[in-house]
Amino acid sequence: MRTLIIEIDHLPYVELNPNSRCHFMVKAKAVKTSREEIGWLAKVQWHDDEPMMRARISYEFHTDNRRRDLDNLLSACKPWQDGLIDAGVIFYDDAKHLEMGQHTVITGGANKTLVKVQELATSQQRRGLRG
Repeated sequence: MRTLIIEIDHLPYVELNPNSRCHFMVKAKAVKTSREEIGWLAKVQWHDDEPMMRARISYEFHTDNRRRDLDNLLSACKPWQDGLIDAGVIFYDDAKHLEMGQHTVITGGANKTLVKVQELATSQQRRGLRG
């Protein structure tokens, strides 16, 4: 099974936080930037391979010593998932094709995010492995 690990040199944009009260155009720009950013980072490693039909996505947030709300960080990652679809890494982000993995916050360092996408076996692949 294939695995893709992408390092982004910042946390998700604060404009994407569900508690953000920014103008909708500011948020739209942050969404577009996030989707394009992870798309390009993924394409460098993915090389236009076939998309993962079933995958697990995990996030590792590295932060300074400020307290961060994990729920808000995860919500702000939605454009990154859409960018992985745009880049052809994952097929779709519904419950049938994508499941959430582990999410951790590590404090005491520079702000960055690691996005780990692991391919999972489909039911057809599991049947093929059994018999």
